[in-house]
Amino acid sequence: MADELRQGPNAGRTLPAERDRYADPETGAQVTRLTSDPDADSRHLYFTEPGWYDDGRRLLVRSDRDGTQQLYSIALESGEITQLTDLPAEISGVTRVATEPTALCWCADRLVALDLESLAVTPLYELPDGYTGSIAAGTADGARAVVALSEELDLEGRSNDREQWIADRMRAGPHSRVISVPLSGGEPTVHVEEDRWLNHVNASPTRPELVTYCEEGTWEDVDRIRALNLETDETWLVRPTDDDEAVGHEYWLADGETIGYHGWRGGRDDPEAFFGHVRYDGADCREWPAPDIYTHFHGNTRKLVVGDGTYRSAPFDLLWEWDDDADEYRTPRKLAAHGWSGDDDVHPHSRLSPDGNRVVFDSSRGGTGSDVYLVEIPDDRDELPAFEGVAE
Repeated sequence: MADELRQGPNAGRTLPAERDRYADPETGAQVTRLTSDPDADSRHLYFTEPGWYDDGRRLLVRSDRDGTQQLYSIALESGEITQLTDLPAEISGVTRVATEPTALCWCADRLVALDLESLAVTPLYELPDGYTGSIAAGTADGARAVVALSEELDLEGRSNDREQWIADRMRAGPHSRVISVPLSGGEPTVHVEEDRWLNHVNASPTRPELVTYCEEGTWEDVDRIRALNLETDETWLVRPTDDDEAVGHEYWLADGETIGYHGWRGGRDDPEAFFGHVRYDGADCREWPAPDIYTHFHGNTRKLVVGDGTYRSAPFDLLWEWDDDADEYRTPRKLAAHGWSGDDDVHPHSRLSPDGNRVVFDSSRGGTGSDVYLVEIPDDRDELPAFEGVAE
């Protein structure tokens, strides 16, 4: 790689807690606002990525509090904030390697590994000219980083309409690859290469040979959820879609064999929204009604699922609890308000903690920019108000 990548003097500095606790006025659930710097935009990792570490005592967050986006850690007991990176360019695409005290991220055009204990940074791979990289994924054995690379096109940034930009880029068919890079150092392996927009790799947390990646685009026009066996390079569609169906926002459950997602049937103007779970090989596909198509879902197991609600009349986290006797989900419960107000507003990207007792989400409700919130799930979920509505 061209130049050595060094941490600046702020790596490892600690900042005082910014947290504030309150009871959600509608549900009574206990909420902790973890960040509150009025001049900063702070967010937890994307909802597919495992941000908790140190046996659940710390949470990774991204923040631009010094003018450039860097990685921070919040000690959940004290609220103290530690800056983990002070790199010469903004970091992006952050994930954590499940079996190691290691985070992966992009620093400009370099994929790097960060030791979360020593804060040492190791460059792993440099993007070829004219390509962008997806959020990284760390394999379950901690051996490899897997990413999707996609060709940059002249239309980049041309349209202020995000949906139109996505459609234009999809139709252009940018050259893409899915590659893996050894964390111990070495040359990358190309596993998939196509002239279509490939994006967002997610690694099974238990099966080191399994990852998903997506065919990116407007969901109605792609078969999005694809799986890859890194040992054989075999690829397959996980949840194929009919002409009137769309699915996406895929993530792995904790067993490393089940994939969650959501989607809809029909058109966007009058959709039949649903969320679902399917085995990585396409077996045992089950789906249930969702309040809207504009949302995200996450669960560690089928027993409990959190959804973002929707900015269309349900701006709060919702909990679905599985009823073994009825073999179905109970009526969802409101957990906490996040105030998500539109596609241009901060998306909650809600995610359950590894122990299933808390939910982290982002929100702009505290002022300008985004802050990170953590809400406790009551032991008796019947204390929470039921959500009976359907988004308009």
